[in-house]
Amino acid sequence: MPVTKTINLFHRFPGLYAAFKQQKVHRVIRLLLFFMLVVLIFAGFFGPQDPSKNFMLYLCWGLWWPGVVLSWFFVGRMWCGLCPFPEFGRLFQYFGLTGNIRVPKFIVKNNMIIAMILLTAILLIEESTRMYESPRESALLLLFILGGATFCVLLFGKQQWCVSCCPLGRMIGFGASISLLEFRADHDICRQCKTFACKRGTEQLPGCPVSLGAFNIVNSLECHVCGYCLQLCPHDSPQLRLRSPLHEIVLRKGKYITCTYIIPILMGSQLARILDQSVLSYTSKIQATCTSDTVCQMGLYLIPFVLAIIFVYMIVSLGDLFFGVYHDDLLGSFSPMVPVLFPVAFAGELVHRLTFAVRNAYDFFPTIGRQFGWSILESWTFTVPEWVYPAIALPIMMMGQIGSLYVLDSMVFGEFEGLIATWRYHTIQIVFILMFAIYISLISMSWDIGMLNVLHLMHISI
Repeated sequence: MPVTKTINLFHRFPGLYAAFKQQKVHRVIRLLLFFMLVVLIFAGFFGPQDPSKNFMLYLCWGLWWPGVVLSWFFVGRMWCGLCPFPEFGRLFQYFGLTGNIRVPKFIVKNNMIIAMILLTAILLIEESTRMYESPRESALLLLFILGGATFCVLLFGKQQWCVSCCPLGRMIGFGASISLLEFRADHDICRQCKTFACKRGTEQLPGCPVSLGAFNIVNSLECHVCGYCLQLCPHDSPQLRLRSPLHEIVLRKGKYITCTYIIPILMGSQLARILDQSVLSYTSKIQATCTSDTVCQMGLYLIPFVLAIIFVYMIVSLGDLFFGVYHDDLLGSFSPMVPVLFPVAFAGELVHRLTFAVRNAYDFFPTIGRQFGWSILESWTFTVPEWVYPAIALPIMMMGQIGSLYVLDSMVFGEFEGLIATWRYHTIQIVFILMFAIYISLISMSWDIGMLNVLHLMHISI
């Protein structure tokens, strides 16, 4: 496979390089986001619990989270470099109030599983309890992540929560694989290095916050793109590059175990949410059955949630079966369908989050007005035409479909040319297109445009 050309943005824009190296902009953004985080938690616990009278819900679920998902494509895992959750930990580190205890081998060995369990739990709780309608529960989630990040720093030092446990970080690292940007070192330069200060640090500065170091970066799953290593590297090896967004998926084949686990979880949760919101409405029925019993709600919602994950896993396994490639001398064991489904999984999550943001945008300023008694803001509302939703969803999903088919073709006619029978290749295409049609048809059922249009949309997607 030919090497994809990249553009070193640090060379093209020296001011960007200076901003990353000086870290002043990063610190200001982190402090602003931390202030926002504190406001959200405070408003969630002490503000009105009526969803129509608390602005924190839309800031959290309508602006913050969709913004994070959208950032995956444009800046990769740079969000993690600006994340406010480790801010208390940074403060404790500054004053030397960390234990620096050795991370237990159990956590090191199973950090991916721990993060996936936490991610699954968050997705389950979010939908089963309609957390996005409860200020207090939303604040509890934010406080849990803030507490976890702070506690890990107090015990282990650095940002061990981010390295070992953070469920959002794992998801963002997954999404960063299709980013337009990548942060990489010039390994020809790194081979001549004797100090490896980017990881070990110097007498003046500690090493990489996540104990990685620029010379160790080979993918977008781990590095936070914080640029901290620029202060430590005497050779200007680290580079911020503009690249083809699908290059890393094709190159790495999604072989990392994080990707293998997260595709069924992410797409399964999407399918469960879409079914609930467009056809079955089982969350409302579950809440009516369980009243205010959260455990009961989670238990009943777990059934369709797990079934949806199993369904996606079966699709992945069926694709693997027809792909016929399970082991490669260089890659080892891997799931070929994981990189194929990568773009569609990202597109589905983005559509879901943006749809929530658009559907609730009209009431943001009136909510602030009702909360603080500012009557003038209660009239600042508008109507979102129904055509807006397919105008957002269809282009994103179609780009996801095109991206997935591109990855499939790159694998079949690239590195594995001649290994995949033509009938197997077309079978994978059919399976993928059928799954994509299910996605589109279910999403479209939540639009108030009539059932006839659902068939039309399915016809377009196929």
